[in-house]
Formats: sequence, C-alpha cells, structure tokens
Amino acid sequence: MLAPPTRAQDPFSLPISLFERYLDALRQQVGIPGLSGAILQEGKLVWDAGLGYQDTEGLVRATPDTPYPLLDISQTISSTILLDQCVEQRALDLSDSVRRWNPSFSDSATVRQVLQHAPSGSFRYDSGRFAALTTVIEECADDDFPRLVADDIFSRFGMASSVPEHDLRDSSPSRGFFSSGDYSRYRSILDRVATAYKVDGNRRASKSDYSRPSLTAATGLVSTVRDLARFDLALDAGALIDSDTRSMAWQSSGSAPTGLGWFVQSHNGERVVWHFGLARDSYSTLYIKVPGRKLSLILLANSDGLAAPYSLSNGDLSVSLFAQLFLKLFVS
Repeated sequence: MLAPPTRAQDPFSLPISLFERYLDALRQQVGIPGLSGAILQEGKLVWDAGLGYQDTEGLVRATPDTPYPLLDISQTISSTILLDQCVEQRALDLSDSVRRWNPSFSDSATVRQVLQHAPSGSFRYDSGRFAALTTVIEECADDDFPRLVADDIFSRFGMASSVPEHDLRDSSPSRGFFSSGDYSRYRSILDRVATAYKVDGNRRASKSDYSRPSLTAATGLVSTVRDLARFDLALDAGALIDSDTRSMAWQSSGSAPTGLGWFVQSHNGERVVWHFGLARDSYSTLYIKVPGRKLSLILLANSDGLAAPYSLSNGDLSVSLFAQLFLKLFVS
C-alpha cells in the first residue's frame, strides 16, 4: 500500500510548500484547467495534490486520483517491461535488429537504437518507430502487450486506478484479454478521465475532441499520479528490473540525449532522467527523476500546457518552466 504523504515530518516541507504555491501560479499562467502532481523522496511519497479542475463545467476538482492519458510517458513503462521480460531473461539482445522480432519494421535499426530514438546512431524523437517495439515485446515475452501491462505492472504493484488501453471498448482487440470484472472496472476508470481542454491565447479553455490512440509501446496507457508513484517506488526499489539494468537504461548513449526509454541529461552535476507526453490541445504529462537524490516528480494535465510551449522532443528539459521550478527548489 502507498502511504499518504508525510508532509509534517518531511525535511523538505518548506520547498514542497513553495513548490505547490508556485506550481499552481504557473498552472494558471499557462492556462492549464486541471493538474495533478506527486513528489517522491527517499522511497516515500512526500507530496501529492490536485490543482484546478478535471472538469471545469461540472466543477469537479482535480485530485491525485484523477486519471489522465499518460501519452508518451507510457514508454517508460513499456521499456521497463522489455528490459524485464526480454533482456533480463536473455530472450533478446539489445543489438538484435527490430526486424528479427517484427519483420514488418521499415529498416535495419536495432532494438537499442529504437529505445534511444537514435536511428543510425543520431537522435530523432519518433513515437511511431517506438511503437514497433510492441510486437518485439509480445514476441520475446510470448504474451500479449495489454495483458503484460495489466498483469506485470498494474496488478502486481497495486495500480488499481490504471487502465492498459485508453481506447478500450467492446469492439477493441484487447477486450478479450480481460475478465468481465476487470473490463467493467477499467470502463469505470475511463469514465473518470480528466476532460481534455484546448486553451486559447487568452487562457480560455474549451473542451477539445481528443482522439484516443490504440495501445502501443509508445502510448495509450491511462493512470493517476498516485498509481505512477507506485510504479516509481517499485522501479527504484529494484522490484521491476535489477540495478545494473536500471543504470544501463538511465545512461545516455553519448550521441543522443536518451537512454533506454528515457531522456537523460545533467543538471548541476546530477543526472536527470525524464520523459514527457503531448497531445496538442488536449493533454500533457511530465515525469522527472533525479536518481542521485532519490527524487521524482510526476505531473499530469488536461491541456497541453505542460509540454507544448517547450519543444521537449528536442531532448532538453531545461527549457521547461515546470522543470526549472522543480530543479531549482530541490536540486540546485
């Protein structure tokens, strides 16, 4: 069970208080209707909150248990499954060509290069290419990807408010992988997903038509900040992949600002691993880890304001005002 935040006893209570205040001001500045966040430190949840509204018309406030689409930070979970089920089990080598496992793949790139978004050794962020790892995972793990996510991640670590496919419906190919009880539970979670909003230049929000993507290794998961905190704790504790594998995943290639399913860069001498998600005029997400400080931040929003202004696909976290706020208060 995830313990509630230990704010009163936490030595970081002052920066946490400042962070929440400035975060809410920044949220309003960029016009994000609703945002949920969590901070983890030294293996504990030290802060979580919902700011603003997950549904402005219904005046439903955002909470740490509000579900959001994870968008591209789904890749952090997918890469963990691949490393756990395939690499550590010696069923796959990262130098294998993707075509060995997915014959329809377009070129000769290796699994490592696709995980790093580094075709031919040079960085180019491409979620479509990353999605090809869905078949790689299914073939090497000998199981269906939705079931791997549901069983090996969500169920295993008590992520009870997470859904393995946002586009889960009666006609979905994934429907047959789940019991009637699980399917009903997933549908009830999807009914609570934060409403997507488009924000204009005057910070006025209006509902947007978000097209739910099919589940791939690149995108499609739904979760909450509290559930992602459970994933984060399990990752740091070595319950998902061992420490050597984790270190490899969080090591940049030198020619690219990426590890294996994560962006990697440095701030004030500290390694920072992170990922983001962006659905324009709908949703955005941000997940930052500072391994040397045993520190993590998770932010999920129901507009694109966490990511759209910052061109994070270029691999530079320092341009994000949200990241700057977090790193200045906790890492500087």
